[in-house]
Amino acid sequence: MPTPIIIDTDAGVDDAMAIALALAAENLSIAGLISVGGNVPLEQATRNLGRLLAGLPCKAAPPVARGLDQEITGLKNAAHVFGTDGLGAADLEPAAGFQAGDYLDLYEKLITTHGAALTVVAIGPLTNLASVMKLRPGLLEQIGRIVVMGGAIWCPGNVTKHAEFNFYRDPEAVSTVLSSGLPITVVPLDVTRQVALDESHVAHLRRSGTPAGTILAPMVQHCLGRGADCGPQQFIVHDAIAVGLLLWPELFIRARMALDITTKDEQAGRCKPKVAGKSGGHLSVTISINAGAFLENLLEQLCHEKFVV
Repeated sequence: MPTPIIIDTDAGVDDAMAIALALAAENLSIAGLISVGGNVPLEQATRNLGRLLAGLPCKAAPPVARGLDQEITGLKNAAHVFGTDGLGAADLEPAAGFQAGDYLDLYEKLITTHGAALTVVAIGPLTNLASVMKLRPGLLEQIGRIVVMGGAIWCPGNVTKHAEFNFYRDPEAVSTVLSSGLPITVVPLDVTRQVALDESHVAHLRRSGTPAGTILAPMVQHCLGRGADCGPQQFIVHDAIAVGLLLWPELFIRARMALDITTKDEQAGRCKPKVAGKSGGHLSVTISINAGAFLENLLEQLCHEKFVV
């Protein structure tokens, strides 16, 4: 049976690749998509989920819910990388009649239905998860696992010198979620920065003729060289790695550690290892990846063919 997952996402280009990868995987089933503000404002992120579901192949479109935006004004978004629409000005419209429900209702319904079989893949700010913990105490304790893409542990951040984007947007939520004792795996910038696409990969996506390749190629082309993480004409596939961790765990090395999250002032969003207290607080943190094998697997899934990097 495929593993049911909820993808909690701020719907940028790397999020689109993560969603496309999950839809292409036979051993994963997207039980729900939930928007969160981050790369783009919440309303655009929600609309983007409808746009992606209209363009990507899926046997039955999963339910979509509208989550939360961050309350602090003046936060940086990622329009300089992904464009003002978050998807590189992609020519995609939501399906007719597209509607998004309430995030709390969808979390509760899917957790009640799937229980410990369910995995949450959080590839945006953790605003929604922190709110679920506050407003539905004990609900997240029923799931099997949470995979979080975020943080910069031993490397510089990509928004400030201290902070990775998702953790920068809502450090209070990060602190709440990561200190909860829930079964959490963190996939930080230290690992995601090792996997990049270039012009040759864009060309391969385009030539594949698959719906995913056709949709993703111009999005990635738009982003080449734009991010703080990227070298010339490169695009880091951050969020797709969180989904890939579920598909190909043998490509990763993880370590148990606790993380301290700075929530205030100029270092807000910083995370660094710390000694766990008597009550534990250890997380599973991804510290290494077989980048070549991951990239080959990613392109094989999206292009439906064998490909040697």
